[in-house]
Amino acid sequence: MNQLAMGIYDDLDNQTQPVLYVDPSMSNMIVIGGHMSGKTTFIKTLLVRMHQEMDTSQERDIYILDFGGNLGQYRDLSCVSACFDNSNEENIRRVFRMVEDKLEKNVKLLASRQFIDVFYSNEEVRPAHLMLIIDNVNSFLADERYEPYHETLTKLCREGLSKGLSLIFTGSDLTGGVTRMLGSFDRRFALEGSADKYIDIFGQRVSAPMSCPGRGVTIIGGKPREIQLFLPFRDEQNELPAFRDFLKTIPTKTDKLTAFDGDLTEDNFFDYLSGSFEEDVDPDCPVVGLDYYEHKPVSVNMHDVHAIAIYGKKKFGKTNLLRLLVRSIKKSHPDFRFVFFDDGRCALEEVYEEDKHNCSYITSLDEFIDFLDKNGYSAKMERGVLNKNFIERDNPGTVFVMQNKLLFQAAGAQLLKNVFPKMVATAEEKQYWFIYSDMRKIGNNDRDTESSLNNSISAAFLLDNIAEFVSDRGSRSVFGEMDPKELKSEYARCEIGDGYYYDIESDELKKIKVIKV
Repeated sequence: MNQLAMGIYDDLDNQTQPVLYVDPSMSNMIVIGGHMSGKTTFIKTLLVRMHQEMDTSQERDIYILDFGGNLGQYRDLSCVSACFDNSNEENIRRVFRMVEDKLEKNVKLLASRQFIDVFYSNEEVRPAHLMLIIDNVNSFLADERYEPYHETLTKLCREGLSKGLSLIFTGSDLTGGVTRMLGSFDRRFALEGSADKYIDIFGQRVSAPMSCPGRGVTIIGGKPREIQLFLPFRDEQNELPAFRDFLKTIPTKTDKLTAFDGDLTEDNFFDYLSGSFEEDVDPDCPVVGLDYYEHKPVSVNMHDVHAIAIYGKKKFGKTNLLRLLVRSIKKSHPDFRFVFFDDGRCALEEVYEEDKHNCSYITSLDEFIDFLDKNGYSAKMERGVLNKNFIERDNPGTVFVMQNKLLFQAAGAQLLKNVFPKMVATAEEKQYWFIYSDMRKIGNNDRDTESSLNNSISAAFLLDNIAEFVSDRGSRSVFGEMDPKELKSEYARCEIGDGYYYDIESDELKKIKVIKV
C-alpha cells in the first residue's frame, strides 16, 4: 500500500503528534476551506509525495482540472497525464472521455476482482490507478458548460474506487452539488474558513482549529483530530524545477494527454503529435491537422475522396484551410492543373496568386462553362440543356476550386445538378477533384439541386460550432442526419483554428485543430 505522509495530527489521548498518512489508491478525498487556507497546497504535497514513493512497475495516471489556476507548475510531473485549466472547454471533455475509456479497460482486466488486490499484486498485466483531481470543484459545478458531466461525476464518485479511480476535490463550501457527492468521500479535511460547515462535513460537532494556513480537522479512528499539513517543499521556487528534472530520469507508464496551446503550425506540429503515433502518412493525402482527442494526423484520402466541401463562419479559417489543401496537393502532384472559379469578392485570388503555374483563374459563370466545354471536361451546355453528343477529352489531373456564389443560385443549378455529379462519377478514373471552398444554401429552395450536390460530396470540413450549425442548417447540408443534442453533449464550442472533418463514406466525424499556414 502507498501510505503518503501529508502532515501531523494532534493525538490528545496519547499527547503525541503522529504523522498523518493517506493512501490515494484506497480513498476519495475532499478538502474544504476558505481562501488561502491550504487547499491547493494539499494537492501539491500529495503530488510530490506520490512521486517520491513512485513504483515504476505500476501505472498511475493523474488528471488535474485546475479550476483554481495554481497547479500549472506541476503539470510536468511524471505521473500527471493532464493538467488543464478552464480556458478550453474541449480539454475538460477530453479528460472525462479518457478517464471513462481507461476505466473500461480496468474493468476488463479486473474480471470481477477487487482493484486493490490486483493493483498491488505481482501480475504482469495490471490495471492502472487513475486519479481525477479537481481544484475548486465549486467553480467546475457552477460552470454551465460542464452540466452534462455532473451526472458522470456523481457516478464516478459512487463507482470509481472499485474500478481503480480515486477522486481528490478541493472546494470552498458544500454548495452547487458538492453535498450530493460527499457520501462518496471517506477522507474529509476541513481547513480554516469552514468552521460553520463542520457539522455538514463530518456529521458531528467539531471544535474550530487554530487559525493558520494548512491547519484543519479530519476524522482519524472515528474521532476529530486537529491537523497541520506539510508543505510540498521548503523552497518551492527552487526545489520544484530540480525535482522535475530528477523525475525525467525515471521511466514511467503514464500516458500523457497533450493540450494545444495556441495555433497549430508546421513548426510545432511534431510537438503536439501523439507519441504513440507510428504509422506512415500517405504523401499523396494532404494532412490538415491533428484530431483533438488522440493528437493523431487527420488527412484527406485523395484516392477515395474526390469532392470536398468547406462550411464555416467568416474569419474562422476557411481560406487558411484552402491554402493548406492547395499547397499540399501542389507539392505532392506538381503536374496537376488547378482551376479557380471565383466571383466578384475575389476570395480565391490570394491563393491563386501564390503559385500561378498550371493554374486558371475564372470569375464569370459563362467563362467557366465555356472553359469546361472547350477543354472537354463536361457535356456541353447549349441553351441550358446538356448536349448528349459531347465527347470528353483527356486532361491532366485537375483540381476545381469553386467559391462563386452564382453556383448556389439558379444560374449554377445545371452545373450542380447535372455536370459536376457526372464528373465526380468518373473522377477516380479521370483524376478530378472538386473543392467547394465556401458552401452556401441553394437558392430558391431547389431541393433537387441541393440533394444532387450533397450526394456527390464525399468529405466535408466545418469551421463552426457543429451543434449550432446542424440545428440551423442541418437538413440542407451533408451533416443533415446528425442530432444537434448529441453533438452538443459530445463536443465543446470551437475556438479559432478548430474545426471538424467528416468522412461521409465511413460516417466518421473528428474534431480537429487545423494547421495554420
